[in-house]
Amino acid sequence: MRALLTTTLLAAVALLLAGCATIEDESDLPWNTPQPWEGSPSIPGLNQY
Repeated sequence: MRALLTTTLLAAVALLLAGCATIEDESDLPWNTPQPWEGSPSIPGLNQY
Protein backbone atom coordinates (compact mmCIF):
# COMPACT_ATOMS: atom_id res chain seq x y z
CA MET A 1 0.00 0.00 0.00
CA ARG A 2 2.85 2.37 0.84
CA ALA A 3 4.54 1.71 -2.53
CA LEU A 4 1.29 2.49 -4.38
CA LEU A 5 0.87 5.75 -2.49
CA THR A 6 4.49 6.75 -3.16
CA THR A 7 4.19 5.90 -6.85
CA THR A 8 0.95 7.88 -7.16
CA LEU A 9 2.46 10.88 -5.39
CA LEU A 10 5.57 10.82 -7.58
CA ALA A 11 3.44 10.55 -10.72
CA ALA A 12 1.33 13.54 -9.61
CA VAL A 13 4.44 15.64 -8.94
CA ALA A 14 5.89 14.66 -12.32
CA LEU A 15 2.67 15.72 -14.09
CA LEU A 16 2.64 19.04 -12.28
CA LEU A 17 6.25 19.75 -13.20
CA ALA A 18 5.70 18.75 -16.85
CA GLY A 19 3.00 21.44 -17.29
CA CYS A 20 2.61 23.68 -20.32
CA ALA A 21 5.58 25.45 -21.84
CA THR A 22 5.49 29.16 -22.55
CA ILE A 23 6.84 30.40 -25.85
CA GLU A 24 9.11 33.42 -25.71
CA ASP A 25 8.25 34.84 -29.14
CA GLU A 26 4.46 34.73 -29.15
CA SER A 27 2.56 35.99 -32.15
CA ASP A 28 -0.13 38.67 -32.03
CA LEU A 29 -2.36 36.52 -34.23
CA PRO A 30 -4.60 33.99 -32.48
CA TRP A 31 -4.19 30.34 -33.39
CA ASN A 32 -7.88 30.01 -34.21
CA THR A 33 -8.02 32.62 -36.98
CA PRO A 34 -10.93 31.67 -39.28
CA GLN A 35 -10.02 30.43 -42.72
CA PRO A 36 -11.36 32.28 -45.80
CA TRP A 37 -13.65 29.39 -46.67
CA GLU A 38 -15.25 29.31 -43.22
CA GLY A 39 -18.57 31.09 -42.98
CA SER A 40 -19.24 30.97 -46.71
CA PRO A 41 -22.40 29.08 -47.68
CA SER A 42 -21.32 25.81 -49.24
CA ILE A 43 -24.47 23.71 -48.81
CA PRO A 44 -27.39 24.80 -51.01
CA GLY A 45 -30.53 25.60 -49.04
CA LEU A 46 -28.64 26.02 -45.75
CA ASN A 47 -28.48 29.79 -45.47
CA GLN A 48 -28.17 31.57 -42.15
CA TYR A 49 -30.26 34.73 -42.24
